[in-house]
Amino acid sequence: MKIPRLLLAACAGLALVVPTAAHASAAPLAPVASRASQPPIVLIVLENHEYDSIVGSSSAHWLNHTFIRRGTLFTSYHATHHPSLPNYLAMTSGTTSGCSSDECPRKSYSTNNLFHQLHTAGIGWAAWMESMPEPCALSSSGRYAVKHNPPAYYANLFPLICRTRDRSYPGRLPRHLAPFTFVKPNECHDMHDCSVTTGDNWLRTHVPPLWRRGAVVIITFDEGSSSTGGGGHVMTAVAGTHVARGRRNGHHYNHYGLLAGLERWFGLARLHKAAGARPLPI
Repeated sequence: MKIPRLLLAACAGLALVVPTAAHASAAPLAPVASRASQPPIVLIVLENHEYDSIVGSSSAHWLNHTFIRRGTLFTSYHATHHPSLPNYLAMTSGTTSGCSSDECPRKSYSTNNLFHQLHTAGIGWAAWMESMPEPCALSSSGRYAVKHNPPAYYANLFPLICRTRDRSYPGRLPRHLAPFTFVKPNECHDMHDCSVTTGDNWLRTHVPPLWRRGAVVIITFDEGSSSTGGGGHVMTAVAGTHVARGRRNGHHYNHYGLLAGLERWFGLARLHKAAGARPLPI
């Protein structure tokens, strides 16, 4: 029996979308068209301040009077651990992988993580580490602290992915941002070694150019000075394209929820403790 041409064409089209075994086991992705229309996400992580030392503080004038007013402030957001490094691992992989100090070995954890998820899904990402002396530097130098650079700890980003994607903060922003960019100011500009005002001025200089490229910017702190919630009550806010202005969200969130929110945004499976966390709305 002769099969009509239209039926043959339809069958051929279906054959193109039947998943292979490799695709079937991959993390679920958002439709390509919707990802292409989404604004890029930029996550900026600052250091070591409780919520009340930032929100309402005259030392953080730009954060309070521009950034927070332009977006949504999460009033009950908590870091998960002390000291710094376990928080960076938690917010990017959903687990600390047993690391409980800032001295854990680099390129040692086989744990799946947000960067590897994005790479596997074919979604572009970048990590910009201010003052890092070379791509994916594995030793601290000057104002650069490797303990604040999470890609340096994940074995599945070596030997090539980390060196390709993990770079010093660019002197001139690219015309088009990657879908996801992780930004770490240096030890002065992240408020670790220098004042809140110094960090606030850095944000005032560097965030508006990101907005002009259409980015949604998330600002959080790795940890506070207390152990509330595990690592302290810290300021976290999101502002940019399509984000409602002047909102306050009082639901409880933490670094695992931040990861869950990013994974939901990019259509990725939730890793480890992110699977049970309330996703941060982006």
